[in-house]
Amino acid sequence: MKKAFRNIVVLLFLILYCSSTSIALGKKQDTVQDSTAVKKYPYVLPIWGQKVADRNIDLQLPFGFNVSYVYNQMTLDLTHFSMNFYDGENLDDILNPETLNFQETFATANGINIRADAWIFPFLNFYGLYTRNSAATKVSFQPQVVETDLGPNGNLMEIRTLEKPIDVDEVTFSTNSFGFGSTAVYGINDYFASVDGNISWSTSDLLEQTVTFFVGSARIGRRIVFKNNMKLSIYFGAMYRDFVNKENNTGSIGVPELDEAMSRAIDGLTVINDEQIVLWESLPDATPGKDDKLAELYARDARLTYAQNRVDNADAINYDIKKEIVENWSTQIGYNFEMTENWMIRGEIGYRNDQKFFMTGLQYRFGF
Repeated sequence: MKKAFRNIVVLLFLILYCSSTSIALGKKQDTVQDSTAVKKYPYVLPIWGQKVADRNIDLQLPFGFNVSYVYNQMTLDLTHFSMNFYDGENLDDILNPETLNFQETFATANGINIRADAWIFPFLNFYGLYTRNSAATKVSFQPQVVETDLGPNGNLMEIRTLEKPIDVDEVTFSTNSFGFGSTAVYGINDYFASVDGNISWSTSDLLEQTVTFFVGSARIGRRIVFKNNMKLSIYFGAMYRDFVNKENNTGSIGVPELDEAMSRAIDGLTVINDEQIVLWESLPDATPGKDDKLAELYARDARLTYAQNRVDNADAINYDIKKEIVENWSTQIGYNFEMTENWMIRGEIGYRNDQKFFMTGLQYRFGF
């Protein structure tokens, strides 16, 4: 992520440097203005707005308010998982990424995004945002146990895996996100390029920590001006998304969907453990380590039974989890349609493997 962010910063400075010869978001008028006439720029922003007016270039109105619907889907990799109950009993040696054998994890979020922005300079926009999301996570795992040195000859390996993965029905929850960001734009004639970066902080009823998220993007496109002065901008580019805080997230959850799936997982691990008990009991009594191994397996069976009872009683599970986005980059295609100088409609889609993004919204611009 640091490399991608550094590239965006470098591009931003290039845009700021180039902006001295061409101003973004505006188009020079075709008519030749009388050099004695002075067009007074009427708004407080952007800075250097009068200089832009002196060059006979039109700008968007400096302030905006945008309401959008946004949908996100991401594939995650669960690199760490730990669970326990309120009495402190820890099951990390039994229930962990290796034994649960996570197959795939999808996270989706959809909700309303509210954004207020201002053009501080003709080429640089700053904004604040708030998002209210309904989010869901769907996890698939296939419990397994791998044992080595099972017999006197050594190097024996026993692998038992359930035939089909266990799917957790979508665990739904709500999130609130606050953030800020900036967009830099460079335009020449009817063509433009932009870079954007924002950072947000999200809270939910499932996590104790605040999740920090970074989104960076770059786009190039062309603007078409119609005879009625409506304008359509079409663009494509790329978006980068990643978690900023890489620490584990902790929380507590007790929902029927997860309870049912975890119960099935524990049941599967119990079956595997029982098969191991049968295997070791069938070995000759003289087998090295037989008594110790059986004691370990019986103790594991008792702990699995304990966990099964707690889950069946719907006791909340305390968990500690770390997740990574499998694919950070996506390709973006979108448009911005200026119906009037005040009202605009924007839409954008993004796709890369299992990553999906969709956004559409209405924007109102004004000046004072």
